[in-house]
Amino acid sequence: MGISFVNHKAKILIKDYPRADSLKKEVLSLLTFTPHIPKDFTNVKAFHTDWDWHPDNVIFNNFKAFVINEIEKEYGRMLYISDHGMPKTYKCIDFWVNVYSKGEYAVPHAHDPALYSFAYFLNSKWYDSPFIFSDTGKKIRPKEGKFVVFPSYLKHHVPKHRYDHNRITISGNLKVSE
Repeated sequence: MGISFVNHKAKILIKDYPRADSLKKEVLSLLTFTPHIPKDFTNVKAFHTDWDWHPDNVIFNNFKAFVINEIEKEYGRMLYISDHGMPKTYKCIDFWVNVYSKGEYAVPHAHDPALYSFAYFLNSKWYDSPFIFSDTGKKIRPKEGKFVVFPSYLKHHVPKHRYDHNRITISGNLKVSE
């Protein structure tokens, strides 16, 4: 795992999260009581939590910090200085969960104007629908505990889920902020 090139300009990062078990346990315990966004209001035609799901959850914030650290290692730290003299850093601005039941999918879409986006395979089998970069056809096979970071302008989608078990992912967007 590491850096993979989607096209001549865009790099994606594929890594495993070392605390996958605790993250999965936390998400599954909270999903039971979570309302969803109607499918008509999102590119994901499946169960979808709020965009900023549980922003104060310590386990989720540890995961976000891990992803940001991996982004800084692979893409570089933000060396920009704000108008106030403060260094700018990456910040997770959106964090949500998708639960795909049989027949559900995500249409081709991008996440700009965010800088980077990620998808994390929380509950999935290797044969479940892959994460596909729409313009190139590059497929990322699901594996529990694996996350994919990519520039937010890259279009991606998920084909229809064909199985009776749920395919669950976490997604998020990052931007640069003070």
